[in-house]
Formats: sequence, structure tokens, C-alpha cells
Amino acid sequence: MPSKYFLAVLVLMVIYAAFFAKYSIERTYALYETRGNYGVDTEIFYQSFLSTIEGGGFFYNDHEYNRFGATSHFGVHNSPILLLILPIFALFPYIETLLIIQTLAVTLSILTFFKFSRSILDEKSAFIVSIIYMINPMLHGINRFEFHAVSLALPLIFIFAYFYEKGSLKLTIAFALLVLTVREDSFLILLSLMVLRALREERRFDLMEKLIFASSILWPAFSIFFVIPHFAPKYPHLSNYTLGVPHPYLSLMLIIVIFLSFGLIPLLKLRYVLPGVPLLLELILSKRFQYVVFWNHYCYMIVSYFAIATVYTLKEQKSKKILVYALILAFLTFLVSSPAVHEGLPLVFDVRIPPELLLFY
Repeated sequence: MPSKYFLAVLVLMVIYAAFFAKYSIERTYALYETRGNYGVDTEIFYQSFLSTIEGGGFFYNDHEYNRFGATSHFGVHNSPILLLILPIFALFPYIETLLIIQTLAVTLSILTFFKFSRSILDEKSAFIVSIIYMINPMLHGINRFEFHAVSLALPLIFIFAYFYEKGSLKLTIAFALLVLTVREDSFLILLSLMVLRALREERRFDLMEKLIFASSILWPAFSIFFVIPHFAPKYPHLSNYTLGVPHPYLSLMLIIVIFLSFGLIPLLKLRYVLPGVPLLLELILSKRFQYVVFWNHYCYMIVSYFAIATVYTLKEQKSKKILVYALILAFLTFLVSSPAVHEGLPLVFDVRIPPELLLFY
């Protein structure tokens, strides 16, 4: 019989899915009413899927063609995972379909994170840390900000981490490959998690890890130099980066939210923070301020990595009170900074909200 904690997770998932499905759909409608479009990225994916099933070109959309000269979304991001949800869209070819798929993927990540946490911690601790993950403002930003393929990565990352922890060779490799199919930059989360394990166990990579590491390194090269040039003149995102930190205050705010949203637990084991630094650098070195705004989707690897690092850090702590304090701090961070509170609640319960929130990226 399922435990009370497992059943509680299922109940919370239903609540989460219902709230965020309505939130994301209502926000999309509100964008259309105030700006005349359903959100640039949502419209990009909607037209990409629509053109594919209607014979208008393989993931073709006007926006990326006009901006980058890309004849397909694959000329901007290499995301083969989109092919997996194409049949669902073909049955229900609506913008709402994409938003619901995204919400279900994020919701499923709560269960997969609980499953992973349960393999490391006792069930009560796994349940509490799953709540901390569920109320994370960065997670809500992924669900909030239009449709993106990266949302599909979240459950896959935790399943990869679960089988990696269990030592299941075939399934670890299979889910590592699935994570890679999300986007050309998703290799970073695999590298970070493998380095994290090497630090924890103080050992070198075994043969399986070397294979995953090599595949992860080759994936962005294959994407940028072979796949993307087939559909566009060049990879459009390299010019986004600089050696400095273009948005220091927003970057600092992001770093503060990362640690506060996990109740400061990652700071108890600083060497477990180090493998997450490349994930952070991908965001804070960008010239685009959107990368460091946690109400957007860009934190998908950050939130999953620090969730996993939090579990491993908790495993090494003797006091159970730490987790209670962390939950309180995470909840306060949720109240202060989550888009679900400041934008979601008014939209879901049909309260007029300031239009600047909808324009906020």
C-alpha cells in the first residue's frame, strides 16, 4: 500500500498541476489582450508544431526565420525531444496543449524528485525536501514563462540522477541521452551531476561515466556545427556572451534566491556548490538580462542541480531540525519572490493585476 507521504505528494501534484495549468493559460490570454500576441516564444513553438503537421516546413516559424534566417526551430536550438510530443500536438493542435504539456512535465518532476530523494533520505525528509522543490520560485518561472522545450528536461534529469545513484548502467545511459535531446546546452547538467558524484565519493570516473562525459561534450559540438547550420546561417546565441557580468545586480539577486529557496542548505557543503558554477556562469555571463531573471525559464538546470545537491547535503547532516528551518526559509522566499504569488494568484482567481507584471521578462 502506498505510504502517506507518497499519497501526499500525489495530492500536491494535482493541486500544482491544476493551479499552474490555469495560471499559464490565463497569463497567455492576458498577454494577447494587452500585447496582441500569445507570447513570442509560445507563438514560435505553436507555429513550429503547426507547420510540421500541416506540411509548411519542418518546425518552421516566421519569427526565427525573420530574425535569424532559420528555416526551422532546429536552426536556433537543437531539441529533438520536441518530436516526442509532436503526436500529442497533432491530436490537439492548440496553444493550450503546449502549456498543459509543460505543466504536466514540471508536475511530474515533483514525483521524480521525490523518488530520487527517497533513494537517499528517509521518506519524511524526502517529502519535506520535495515541498521545498515544489515551492521554488525558479521552478514557477519555468512554468510561468510561455512554452519551452527545457521544461521537459526536469523529470528526465531527476530520473537520470535516480538511476545514476542506483548504478543502473543501461537506464542511466538512456536517460542521459534523453536529457541531451532537450537542447544543445543540456549537457552541462550531466557534467555537473557527474562531477558532484565524483566529489562525494572521492573517486575518478568509471567507464560508464567516461562514456556519458564524452557524449555530453560531443553533443553541443554536433548541435552547433552540424545540426544548426543545416537550418540557419550560424548558431545565433554565441554572440550573447561576454567575459564580464553585464547585469551584476540581477545576477546577485539570482544567486541569493538560489540559496534562500533551498533554505541555505547548499551552503553547508560548499564543495557541492562548485559543480553548479558552470550552470550559473551560463546565465550571468549573458548580455541578455532575461537569462538572470528567475521568473523566466532559463534556470531549468540551476533548480534541478541545486535540488539534487540539497539532498546530498542533507544526507550528511546529523540534525533533522535543519530541514524544518530550511522549509520555513524556503516558504518565506516563495511568498516574497514567486511569480505564482504575485502574478499567478490574481490571474487564477480573476483579479485585475498591474499590466507591468505581464510585460516583465
